[in-house]
Amino acid sequence: MHLQVLATPDTPATPYQVVADYLPGTLVDQQPMTLPIHYSAGTERYEIDMAGFYVEHTDPEVVVREAVPILKALVNLARLPSYVFIARRSRQIYPVYTIGDDVMAATPGGPVFRHRELAVVRERLAAYLHTTGVLGRPGASDKLHVRGVNPATLALIRPRFYLKKRVPNQTDFWAPVFASDTEIYTFAASARRAVPQGSVAAIFALHTVVSNALIDQKRLRDPFDLRIDRLFPDDWEALRADTTPADPPLEAAGSAWPVYVHGATLIAVEERSERGIARPSLFLGKDRGDLVARIERDFARRGLTPEAVAA
Repeated sequence: MHLQVLATPDTPATPYQVVADYLPGTLVDQQPMTLPIHYSAGTERYEIDMAGFYVEHTDPEVVVREAVPILKALVNLARLPSYVFIARRSRQIYPVYTIGDDVMAATPGGPVFRHRELAVVRERLAAYLHTTGVLGRPGASDKLHVRGVNPATLALIRPRFYLKKRVPNQTDFWAPVFASDTEIYTFAASARRAVPQGSVAAIFALHTVVSNALIDQKRLRDPFDLRIDRLFPDDWEALRADTTPADPPLEAAGSAWPVYVHGATLIAVEERSERGIARPSLFLGKDRGDLVARIERDFARRGLTPEAVAA
């Protein structure tokens, strides 16, 4: 690895940048990375963030020196991680790599979890971390949160929404979707799938691209089984602008659901929130009866039916 430190005197919050260049053949399609070194005037410390792994010190030379082994460790099978899983309470970070048809999560000095579905990798890694006490008590006492990794700066990226399949007696599918300046993209069906930004129909377009790829691989039977989950408010507003409200509301699982139409697709909106921010999720169906069946089946799976709550 070759490192070059560049001064950036016009940006006092990031007075230095580290340009990291791996030897040819070490990384796949990766030349080079530029990592900012941040400076806090309050603490008089320099800090560098590498996919959630932090190094800080009062001396920037020490920061650069201690960053080298972390950068080397992040490279696995000639790749940088596509994601990291973060355990918030224990503050542990686990790099996740996409390798051909598979997804792989590594634990320091422990087992490696590998499967073609990210959802399965997260489930197995979480079960292991609960068993070993890293995540606390077995069950829902803590969970793994996913973030993307910018390949140029190693900055963490928050998902804009998720594409998710939870169908009884089928393998789960779950993929975070990220946004760049020009496109929205996800890793699904053994490849990076992307559509251009700038169109209100971009979210629907990515859903179509991913569902068709999963159907071709026989990992999805019905495109309506693939939900659009936990949208940010501005994404939902953009998406809603490309739909038509359909009255009356839908009665399902003991509640009234607003319904929208997009082409031949009916959409029921589940109002959800995360840390005080509205993050609606969408059920998709071919008609009202189909939507009711999907909502009630998913609520039963999650234990949210009136009968399950009463029990």
